[in-house]
Amino acid sequence: MFESVDDTVMAAATVAGLVLVVVGFMLSRVMQAQQAETDERQVARLRTKRRSKYEEARKDYARFRRKIESGNTVLVDFIHDLGDDFVGRDSAQQQIAFDEAFEAVAAIRQANARTKVVVVLHTLGGYARPAHMIALALKRHLKNSKRHNSFKDPRVTAYIPYVAMSGGTMIALASELVCMDETASLGPIDTIYGGFPTEAYEALLDQKGALATQDVLVMLAHEAKKYDRYAAKVAREIVNEAHKSKSKDEHYLADHLSEGKMSHSQAISVQEARKMGMNVSSKVPNLIYGLVDARIRMINTRLEFEEARLANPEDEKGGTDTAEKAMQRAIRQSLDGGLGR
Repeated sequence: MFESVDDTVMAAATVAGLVLVVVGFMLSRVMQAQQAETDERQVARLRTKRRSKYEEARKDYARFRRKIESGNTVLVDFIHDLGDDFVGRDSAQQQIAFDEAFEAVAAIRQANARTKVVVVLHTLGGYARPAHMIALALKRHLKNSKRHNSFKDPRVTAYIPYVAMSGGTMIALASELVCMDETASLGPIDTIYGGFPTEAYEALLDQKGALATQDVLVMLAHEAKKYDRYAAKVAREIVNEAHKSKSKDEHYLADHLSEGKMSHSQAISVQEARKMGMNVSSKVPNLIYGLVDARIRMINTRLEFEEARLANPEDEKGGTDTAEKAMQRAIRQSLDGGLGR
């Protein structure tokens, strides 16, 4: 009798175990299906966001600007059109130029000494002098902001979600803290003259001799030497003290980035920047990503905005809010951040 009871108990336990396994398997499948559905919805939202129209992107850009500039904060952003076309879309700059520098320098100059300056960079560089002007403006602002700790409470922070090469790196070096994504990159700040690195002219003359080299190249080499001296001077002038390692020579970073031993397009990662002594963080707030991504979407959807207007010319006949007027208004608002300044 006891043996039959034991067999019954064992059989029941086996069945219960099998039921638990089946239930566990089914629950696992349900959870996997729910996770897959959640992931699919998330990816679908991202796709929808990437395809969002110009007006939606403009509103997002303006919203992120308002949030970043809350309180005593000034935002200067250099978000360029990095496409291959020769003309920047949505009136976006394709490189750091004088008109953009004038606007940025004015905004920094008008800030009070306690103002925090947020610099957002998405650029491959541009002309050296405008970048130098912006860096000097940041340096002057920090000079006015006395008695603050650059490491605990930086007044000027540069954010780089994706890329800030050449002149963009110059501006970043003038800040107290550089926050860049793990995939983002800085670059050398050596001079490119006449489309070539300045040291290339010297190498050419050394190999061929001045008499065997075209006169125009000899003259370019002569000017390139001057630019080399200028680049070295500027680099030493703009590098913030927060980026100077105590274990290295005072001008190590400036000289290393400007001397031309690296390719001008060589990417410098977060880890490499730290090794050079820079005060770098890999934490970039979502607001910064949102701002840059929205501006990029504006740049990428501007052509669709224009194509819609050309495809519907009847919209331009009469009315107080034609496609042409809507586009021009959106463009004006985008240039001032949509804040109605």
